[in-house]
Amino acid sequence: MIHVGVDLHQRFCYCTAVKTSGEVIAQRSVVNEAHSLRQFLRSLPEKAQVVVEACGFWPAFRRAVESEAARVVMVHPQRVKAIASARLKNDRVDSATLAHLSRADLLPEAWMADEATRQLRLEVRLRVTLGRQRSRFKNLLQAVLHQEGFQKPVTDLFGKRGRQWLGQLSLSPAAQRVVDTYLPLIEVLNEKIAAEERRLEKLAADDERARWLQTIPGIGAYSAMVILAEIGDVGRFATKRSLASYAGLVPRVRESAGKRSYGGITRAGSETLRWIMLQVAQVAALHSPAARGYYERLKQKKRPQVAKVALARKLLCTAWSLLHHGVCYDDKIFAA
Repeated sequence: MIHVGVDLHQRFCYCTAVKTSGEVIAQRSVVNEAHSLRQFLRSLPEKAQVVVEACGFWPAFRRAVESEAARVVMVHPQRVKAIASARLKNDRVDSATLAHLSRADLLPEAWMADEATRQLRLEVRLRVTLGRQRSRFKNLLQAVLHQEGFQKPVTDLFGKRGRQWLGQLSLSPAAQRVVDTYLPLIEVLNEKIAAEERRLEKLAADDERARWLQTIPGIGAYSAMVILAEIGDVGRFATKRSLASYAGLVPRVRESAGKRSYGGITRAGSETLRWIMLQVAQVAALHSPAARGYYERLKQKKRPQVAKVALARKLLCTAWSLLHHGVCYDDKIFAA
């Protein structure tokens, strides 16, 4: 088989094709367009295994080349140590390294999400992004009020009473412009977020997996769809710990000469999955006796944030069990 390593960029790719023996048979820059990429692969003596590092462009790249390739493989950039730790780094060297790792069967493969999962991720990440933008605008507006010397007398500054209070303030001209600019933006985002949440609720109602997840304390339709989108095929996680590791919710472990030490969580993998599980843990600790009991017991020995992370990990492991076995949440089993 021929092995092709691809150093992928937005406008072009640098491709290196090698035989199983290691002989380089083609090496050049190719315009990052479907026609040019297919033409390069057709110029090779036989169909090749094409290897590319994970990046934002991989879905379009796969669609462009999969018809001409024997197989398309995506690898973890941080795990390709031959590239990550190399002193000499350029497109030619990186693409050649991928090709040689491919022929030696030493590729740290990454999962390539199927089209349905990618579409769902686009849906839920839109809702996540809109929510973060709204929070940002709210924080900026409240920072201006603090600069003007005002302390809000209500819990929700953007509710009915909060809006009435805002309308009565005597602000400086610049501060008033800030408030008048941010408030309409927040209103628009409220409408967009409400529309996205209605759509996600409909998707969750039609998905049996989401209904299982929503039996877990702290998980609603929105968070269930975020979890499903980030996990994708739960079958690719053989154990609960592997899923927790994917979310970056497991501690770093250093072991040498028989001595083992633990650090903070790795924060590797899906940042979105880690974020949503921490949100879920916060809600569960307030409303679920079993989750609150687990959290309080840990707080007696650990810092509150450490206990919250541990609860998020336990809830994610619970989600793995529910999805693997197709069952609903049981408070007694969780508390055991």
